[in-house]
Amino acid sequence: DALPLSLPLRFTTDAAERAALWHIRKGLYTTVAEARAPGTTALLEDVVVPVPTLLDACAGLRDLFAAHGYEDSVIFGHAKDGNIHFMLSERLGEPSGVDRYRAFTDDMVELILGLGGSLKAEHGTGRIMAPFVRRQYGDELYAVMQEVKRLFDPHGILNPGVLLSDDPDSYLRDLKTAPPVEDEVDRCVECGYCEPACPSRDLTLTPRQRIVLRRELRAAQLAGDEALAAELRDDYEYAGVQTCAVDGMCQTACPVNINTGDLVRLLRGESASRVAAGAWDAAAAAWGPVSRGGGVALTVA
Repeated sequence: DALPLSLPLRFTTDAAERAALWHIRKGLYTTVAEARAPGTTALLEDVVVPVPTLLDACAGLRDLFAAHGYEDSVIFGHAKDGNIHFMLSERLGEPSGVDRYRAFTDDMVELILGLGGSLKAEHGTGRIMAPFVRRQYGDELYAVMQEVKRLFDPHGILNPGVLLSDDPDSYLRDLKTAPPVEDEVDRCVECGYCEPACPSRDLTLTPRQRIVLRRELRAAQLAGDEALAAELRDDYEYAGVQTCAVDGMCQTACPVNINTGDLVRLLRGESASRVAAGAWDAAAAAWGPVSRGGGVALTVA
């Protein structure tokens, strides 16, 4: 038994071929995440199973993707270690999306633990898997973990709900949504590869930060928080728009070819249009008194 392959399996020792394959592998997450539908959030998980059960784990995940309607999901990782990364996208701003994600996660946890695996491999437990730690390790070990946590954090103020959580639904709260904004914003996966190439990174914002703030502004607008939206707009004019070099260097480092400068040019155009419109509005408002004054002057003359 084997998973279906698009091409026959082949190993290579050719340096150029290996470099090309590694380039594909390293860009897989960003490439797949960039292709997600606008308004969806890319979710990446990190599990591990005993190597002899790796095929069963991959096949089981594919079955779960199909059962829960995650057709755009992808599996990658480190096969020799039984370490699987998989990515799916979901509309976490909609109750139906959160419900689907909950159902999938429950089934995924059952699959991985049923194969003798671990719900986290190399990237740490974080928030999403925190409610499932007890199920994986059992009550006795979980109690030890809680005691260690209490020794270092007796008041429970250090990242509550991270690593350990007794609330089974804690991972479903405060989920990161991605409301549609502009094309450059919607495609970004916030990987941060653009940041070292940005001339303004030490002055105001990086390209990633410019995009994140556009999302936050849109989220504030959708939530009806006009005070926050106004504050973000005011601060963004200088930090996000005026100080961008629009040189396109960010695009050279971006795995999905986003040029944040194009976004800034668009925003500058909109800003200039608003200024011009304001000037014409002011002129129109003052036209009556000006014309009357001119009429009086001509009459006197």
